[in-house]
Amino acid sequence: MKENDKLIIQLLTDALEKLPEDRKQYFMGFAEGVAAMAELSRNKSEDQAMSA
Repeated sequence: MKENDKLIIQLLTDALEKLPEDRKQYFMGFAEGVAAMAELSRNKSEDQAMSA
């Protein structure tokens, strides 16, 4: 894991610890949505590269 990734994880961990439980759930849903969209985008790019 890159050092920058470790820093991001630490910052997010620190921020999550300060949030109330309902905001933690909101944040987790948001993060899962971002990850899902990134995966779709990556798959679409790979599919386009394979068909070119």
